[in-house]
Amino acid sequence: MQMSRRALLAAASALTATGLPRAWAGAGADGKFTVAFAGSMGVVMDEGVGPAFQAKSGAQYQGIGQAAMALAHLLSAKTMMADVFIPVSPAPMKAVEEAGLVDEGQGIPVASTQIVLAYSPASKFAAAIAKAGTKAGAKSGGAAWTKILQEPGFRFGRTDPTTDPQGQYVLYTLQLAEMLYKMPGLAKTIAGPDVNEAQIFTEPSLLSRLQEGQIDATLGYQSAVVSQKLPFIALPSEINFSDPSKNKDWYSKASLTLTSKGTSKTLHPGLLVFYAAALKNATNPTAAQGFVDFLASQTGQAIFAEYGYGPARGPKI
Repeated sequence: MQMSRRALLAAASALTATGLPRAWAGAGADGKFTVAFAGSMGVVMDEGVGPAFQAKSGAQYQGIGQAAMALAHLLSAKTMMADVFIPVSPAPMKAVEEAGLVDEGQGIPVASTQIVLAYSPASKFAAAIAKAGTKAGAKSGGAAWTKILQEPGFRFGRTDPTTDPQGQYVLYTLQLAEMLYKMPGLAKTIAGPDVNEAQIFTEPSLLSRLQEGQIDATLGYQSAVVSQKLPFIALPSEINFSDPSKNKDWYSKASLTLTSKGTSKTLHPGLLVFYAAALKNATNPTAAQGFVDFLASQTGQAIFAEYGYGPARGPKI
């Protein structure tokens, strides 16, 4: 069950009573710091770890949630300023590293997630998807959910793969499902072209549209779906990007080629891990590093778990 915001603040206040780390002393209640994070993290950041750290440190939390790669480009171009960056998957963090905003090894894993099929409780396909979920984890008979997504009139939503890792992982999931279930052409049948305007919505609005019944289903991060209290079905480890043993030899079989500024780059998926780093041009470096440390702490990890996130895993970037 998700902790209430009041409970989180009370817990953080109790920790404050035992004394703040020396690095945070004197930060001041009016000291502000800004966290730019993957848009799917909106609930846990704005209702969970953000307020909890603010209550503990006295530094005023401000959050900006957007597509992670789009944020990376804005931060790298210095058209957006932030103290902390928290993307999902390595690519956005590597982009800000290449721009000189973080050093190698500075991006640390703070949480993880996996891909699930989330659906609208108001969808006329809801009962069929729920039923398919009882077999979704099996290779034999587990493809029922893919057939529902191909039904006439089914409204499938996703984010833009050119700016958002979640949009990329939708395509990776469908590619691996095509291989797992031996269903050639499945990915194109469900998604159409990689950038399909009929299916693409902004990351912050995608789950809201699902809740309101404007779309029937999406493939997305379990962490965000649990935070929004939406129904979902679990998918087998072969296609949900949660199993380290499948990372190198299986997940890497999926690929996506994107073109930016005339240069094409082929990407491959890996485990779905959230990374955090204090940026070199942070205006409040003390609060920035303190926040990153808080995310990795026992308290921060407990909050992530309450909001449906898996534990931090994997090496630093």
